Amino acid sequence: MAVGPVLAGAALAGGLLVPGLVDRVAPTVALAGILLGVPHGAVDHMVPFWTSGRRPRPSALGRVLAGYVAVAAVAAGALLLAPTATVAVFLLASAVHFGRAEAVVSAEHAGRRVPGPAQEWLVTAAHGLAVVALPLVLWPGPSADVLGRLAPGWREPLPPAVRVVLGAAVAVVLGLALRAQLADGRRRDAAELAGVAALFAVVTPLVAFGVWFAGWHALRHTGRLVALLDAVSPGSGRGAAVRQFGAHAALPTAVTAVAVVVLGGGDGSAVAVSAALGVLVALTFPHVLTVQALDRWVAARDRSGA
Repeated sequence: MAVGPVLAGAALAGGLLVPGLVDRVAPTVALAGILLGVPHGAVDHMVPFWTSGRRPRPSALGRVLAGYVAVAAVAAGALLLAPTATVAVFLLASAVHFGRAEAVVSAEHAGRRVPGPAQEWLVTAAHGLAVVALPLVLWPGPSADVLGRLAPGWREPLPPAVRVVLGAAVAVVLGLALRAQLADGRRRDAAELAGVAALFAVVTPLVAFGVWFAGWHALRHTGRLVALLDAVSPGSGRGAAVRQFGAHAALPTAVTAVAVVVLGGGDGSAVAVSAALGVLVALTFPHVLTVQALDRWVAARDRSGA
């Protein structure tokens, strides 16, 4: 879990000491971060089999893949037909997903039970708002430039009054979450939440998201899946679990990278980032559903004492 904080700290230092350089490399960092983060969701089609203990027979695997692709296709179609609303839903879903991931990982590493959907909501909200809302409030121009490439309705920054209200809400939620974590003796969790908030408050959004997505969020979810593989295949060892994860993630990751290249058209990193974000929007919705199912399975396993 140390890699994410180290990378976030390096990006934060860069944003404070050499902001001009950070701005220049922002599209490259964002594109690299998105592509490096893709593998954490590239094995989603295998998760139902890993959690159920079923062998992935071709017919069953085909049904899972068909459902996954169908949800992604619906999301992609919505982005084309109703981009403004779709981006709004995407931001909301991402905030919940990112925040929930932090609450779950924190619980697992501390040996606590995975919290239910109505539990740890303050930590979930705090992390989600830090990643999604802080850039909209504190970096209105760059955020609008990025989101405007996905939806014309997001080309203008949020109105000042909305940013003030949203910023106040973020500050209150962050303050309450930090206070609750410290009161509960969870100093490391509080330090990580403060670090994430500082990263997205100080560093330009493309760099902050690229570094955090690949080095923090994706890496931690990958760790969960490797642990899952290790648990359902006792005796094989963690190295075997890592190799199995990589084998299943390789082809979907390559397909996603090709899609980004094709959609980007080779017109430069800024266009490629827009293409990568469009692909990310489409894949986020089936990925969120997969992770929710994984969390329910882990919670049920914890309740049964397995």
